[in-house]
Amino acid sequence: MTTFAKYDVDGRVLFNGDVPESMLALQGQRIFVGDIDGRTHYVRDGHKHARPESPALLTGRDLTQLPMPCKVVINDKTYPCGEGRATLNFNLPGLYRVRIVAFPFLDALFEIQA
Repeated sequence: MTTFAKYDVDGRVLFNGDVPESMLALQGQRIFVGDIDGRTHYVRDGHKHARPESPALLTGRDLTQLPMPCKVVINDKTYPCGEGRATLNFNLPGLYRVRIVAFPFLDALFEIQA
C-alpha cells in the first residue's frame, strides 16, 4: 500500500489515504506521496513544508501584524480582515476566544476577558 494525501491549489491537505501503488495514478492531480499531517504541514511545489507560525500579535485589544488576507474568528463568528491590524470591541463582558486564520500560517489563538 502507498500512503498519499490529496491537496488543493493552495497546498492545504484535504484528506489522506492508502491505495495500492498501481492505483495511485487514479487519484488525480495534486497528490503528495508519503505521510503528511495537514494540521502542521502543507504542500508547495510537490514538497511537504511545515506551516509557519502566525505573525499576529495581540496587545490589549489591538491585533497587529495580521497576515493578509486573513479571517478573525471570535467565539465562532468569522470576520474577514482586509488590513494588517484590527481593534477588537465587545458589547458584553465575558471571555472571548479569538482565532486568526490565514493559510498556510498556523492559526493564532488568543483569549480576551472583556
